[in-house]
Amino acid sequence: MSFRQYDDETLAKVHEVNLAIYKDFADLCDRHGISYFGIAGTAIGALRHKGFIPWDDDIDIAMLRSDYEQFVKYAKEELSDKYYLMGPEFEHKYYNLKPHLVLKGTTFVTNEAWSAGYKPGFFLDLFIYDNIPEDAKELAKYHRQCKIYTVLWFAYHVHFEKLLSTQDSAAGKVKYLISFLLGSVLRLIPGSESWIWKRYDRLSKKYYGKTKRYSSLTDYGMTYMYVARDEMFPLVELPFENTTMKLIRENKKQVARHMGPDYMQLPPVEKRTNHYPRELDFGSFFEGQE
Repeated sequence: MSFRQYDDETLAKVHEVNLAIYKDFADLCDRHGISYFGIAGTAIGALRHKGFIPWDDDIDIAMLRSDYEQFVKYAKEELSDKYYLMGPEFEHKYYNLKPHLVLKGTTFVTNEAWSAGYKPGFFLDLFIYDNIPEDAKELAKYHRQCKIYTVLWFAYHVHFEKLLSTQDSAAGKVKYLISFLLGSVLRLIPGSESWIWKRYDRLSKKYYGKTKRYSSLTDYGMTYMYVARDEMFPLVELPFENTTMKLIRENKKQVARHMGPDYMQLPPVEKRTNHYPRELDFGSFFEGQE
């Protein structure tokens, strides 16, 4: 992930499309009693800006696995005319292990997606929050195991040789060359993609229902981005642009754990991130609007 500034008009349109996707998602979930909550930059945006972080360009939503499974069921039944689901378990794969709700007829292609040959539309990031160990040593071991499959999946799909020019440092170029070699080997092994996904999927459910702590296993920060069960409910609603965003009850504690205690302060430009796309097309989304 890197940072590049949008012009004001384009960023406003990006926000509008993302909000529309989120509203459709939230409507479905609310109608079926499915719980979800904003995390990461979306949670900070709700707390600090009552909406998007000014330079951000996506919405990050988390769901416990049981809620996610219900969402998938109803999304396939009720949203398939307008959206498709993208992720390792779906027809539409992606270069990371997170599932996404994608708006048809639009285009939002990051450098990584371009290198992997994917051309998705605008999407909502969905983070499945799985049970994780509460013991520190056991959690560290589990984190290492999950990270292996996350890295393998990423290396299999992203063609890092196409992205070398995006790295300014020698260390970054070496890292990308190693990832390129790993991915090249994986793509030569029949069935490796399916093997990576099945092993990760089985591992992700290892602690299902056995602990009271949850985190996104696809995130490198899973050991400190966790949420405890007694911190979650009841969820609270905060203003978010022209709608509302649900956060966990102890949302300030959650965000501080993730981003540090100074999360209400704007970071310097060099520490800002977004997903500025290589290809961007709003399709017919704004047709008919004045």
